[in-house]
Amino acid sequence: MGIYLAPVIFFGLIILFASFFVVKQETAAIIERFGKFQGVKHSGLHLKLQIIDQIAKRLNLRIQQLDVMIDTKTLDNVFIKMKISVQYQVIRNQVGDAYYRLENPENQITSFVFDVVRAEVPKLKLDDVFVRKDDIAVAVKSELQEAMNSYGYDIIKALVT
Repeated sequence: MGIYLAPVIFFGLIILFASFFVVKQETAAIIERFGKFQGVKHSGLHLKLQIIDQIAKRLNLRIQQLDVMIDTKTLDNVFIKMKISVQYQVIRNQVGDAYYRLENPENQITSFVFDVVRAEVPKLKLDDVFVRKDDIAVAVKSELQEAMNSYGYDIIKALVT
């Protein structure tokens, strides 16, 4: 009887220890139960039901930067290449929205940056673009902030270089 009980105890301990997981600082883990959203776990030691619960994704909560290169034309028919650096991060209490609502947030941010810059720069002459680069950055940030907030992303800053 003891011979048959030892493997059961051994596998039980393996399953128990495999049920614990650690989430690193400034990271969030999306937990799914049978493919359905169960919850979000933030940094620390956690327990999940082995086989039933899965970690779908670990999202980085730190500030990230996306550099977007844009070719656009000014009012005086000069083509310029601009680099817009967007600093963004996932909002802590909207991690589920950030993971499930957008397939590729970088592409979405890039599209909004293209839209705003191509609406603002053609109104300006080449010299004015350099003088009013801060206005362009504010326009990009406010437009992005409004659009991305509902998806769980906070736009920290937009820089025109």
